[in-house]
Amino acid sequence: MKQYPEADISSAVDLALACALLQRTQTGDLTHCPLMLSPAIITNLLITQLESLAQPLALLIHRVANNLDFLGEQLQFTAASDEYTGFLLSLAQEQRRQDSLRFSLTRSDYFMTQTEGLRQVEFNTIAASYIGLSEKITEFHKIWGNLQNETWDLLPNQPIAAVADAFVDVMKEYNVLNACVLFVVQANERNVFDQRLLEIALIERGIKVVRASLEAIGEQGELRQGHLSINGKIAAITYFRAGYRPDELESKIARQGRQLIARSTTVSVPDLPTHLAGTKKIQQVLTNPQLLKFFLNEEDIAIVRTAFAQIYTLDVQIEFEGKMMLAREAAILQPEQFVLKPQREGGGFNLYGEDLRQCLKNLQAEAGNAYILMERLYPPMSPGWGLRDGKLWEGQVVHEIGQYGILIAHGDRILTNQAAGYLVRTKLGEMNEGGISAGYGHLNSLVKSNT
Repeated sequence: MKQYPEADISSAVDLALACALLQRTQTGDLTHCPLMLSPAIITNLLITQLESLAQPLALLIHRVANNLDFLGEQLQFTAASDEYTGFLLSLAQEQRRQDSLRFSLTRSDYFMTQTEGLRQVEFNTIAASYIGLSEKITEFHKIWGNLQNETWDLLPNQPIAAVADAFVDVMKEYNVLNACVLFVVQANERNVFDQRLLEIALIERGIKVVRASLEAIGEQGELRQGHLSINGKIAAITYFRAGYRPDELESKIARQGRQLIARSTTVSVPDLPTHLAGTKKIQQVLTNPQLLKFFLNEEDIAIVRTAFAQIYTLDVQIEFEGKMMLAREAAILQPEQFVLKPQREGGGFNLYGEDLRQCLKNLQAEAGNAYILMERLYPPMSPGWGLRDGKLWEGQVVHEIGQYGILIAHGDRILTNQAAGYLVRTKLGEMNEGGISAGYGHLNSLVKSNT
């Protein structure tokens, strides 16, 4: 294992801070983001697969979002057992719109497997974070590699400009003079610098940015001829970096803020149907090739299915160890082969191992509609060196790769559908969760394999 002198560790911390790889601690102090000193290696074959997946997956989610009847049918039982999903679905059904302007910023997350290429972990349609810091970690590795006399061939990664330019395009489509972009944010956000990097890029392009929580929008927002107005500013675009957790909608005023956004003409990123199209339940439903035929052509179906993992409802019959049984029974029997996922975003909610087994044993049948079972993916491990809170660690790690996507559309008419950079989160191999803000993962970059 490679050894780093103390002086190198100090230099790495300085460089991270100089590259704006910043976050706040739980007490509000500034520190560097958790990061890796050793980039993740990716083969040309996996790069090709990653690039091939971006457009058809974005198109799939867009077309699913355009079919609110399909969403309602597939989410009806989930909505009945999960109040948060039920609230969003009822609000979406109340606000049916035809040919509205859609702007989606998404991220599809994958594990690299030993033999089967990339396997999708999830498709994030709301608050797809680290657009700013993912670019900065690649800048960090470019300089760090030079200091360490490494010859890394880093995969280019510049999502900030691509995303900011997309905001400009949507502002032009909205076409209201002196309108702003509204960032919906959480109070005491630790990952604020990731958001600020995009905000700076928008300001450099002449766009005014307003930041507000759902509660503030509920208190200060209003409709003006259909437009969302907050503190006298019309919000052409409302960009959600919050609102993906049920506890954010617990207060009446926060729900009023969410309803106000939905009932206005603001271009929500995401709109409610796109948000719902990214739920775990819809991810499970779309593994059915017969359903995919309603949304994609045969060529695109073949492409997206190369990355799909096995996902089940709890009460479906599956073949497991040579027998037919309920998926929940298989997971109780061999919990290490599954992940139990609730309809939640933000990290830290999935259940593994004995926790999974005990949950399934005690879960009532109706409550099971709020969960899906996914095959557990075991990506290959490799040696890695990470930096957290100024301290170096080394160990066997795994990497999760997320690809950002931009889609702009008017109804069925696609104006933009493109990939926009990537995020790599690296964690110790024995850890279950990998979220950086949740305290598990580390920012990383991709370096092309020389073999």
